[in-house]
Amino acid sequence: MFGLIFFICITVFLLIRLNNILGMHIGFKADVKNDIFGSENTVEEVSSAVKMQEKIQTVSEIFPTFNAEDFLDKAKKAFEIIFAAYAEEDKITLNDLLCQRMYSAFSMAIDDRKNKREKLEGVLVRFISAEIIDVAVKSNDVFLDVKFVTEQSNVLKNHLGEVIEGSSDYVETRTDIWTFSRKKISGNPKWLLYEIKNQE
Repeated sequence: MFGLIFFICITVFLLIRLNNILGMHIGFKADVKNDIFGSENTVEEVSSAVKMQEKIQTVSEIFPTFNAEDFLDKAKKAFEIIFAAYAEEDKITLNDLLCQRMYSAFSMAIDDRKNKREKLEGVLVRFISAEIIDVAVKSNDVFLDVKFVTEQSNVLKNHLGEVIEGSSDYVETRTDIWTFSRKKISGNPKWLLYEIKNQE
């Protein structure tokens, strides 16, 4: 018990030092505070968590109804819908969820698949995790980076039904970073997929 109290005191002391040195405003939300005090996080991890919370707070100031947990739930749903729409060649659905640049890229890939008479069969098995890892505000746009770790099964077949790539028996663990964007001033409240990055 004494060891736990000692650890908490040291952690608080380090956070106060960080505040004095970096001029950071340490405004924990309850869940983050409990997570920090309930685990063996390094000073760097604590500092990173604080900075991330401050960035998320910036989004809340721009969009008063923004809630990080609700956003992640909707981001996961968007991931599922986009994943399925791409495999099913559903451009109408994709057009509603992607920014123009991303839609053009998806559309070209779908057309290329059609021209080759190939069929993509994708199965999203489950989400392992989803977390906001970065926030950026540029001019009239707000960007949120979400790291998804998923289990997927993807198979590409030719017009004869023969497997070209992948295997329906193989489930792959993938880590992808999806960037969602939204205009600060716009009649459209949707977050659109702006970019996809793979994390090796």
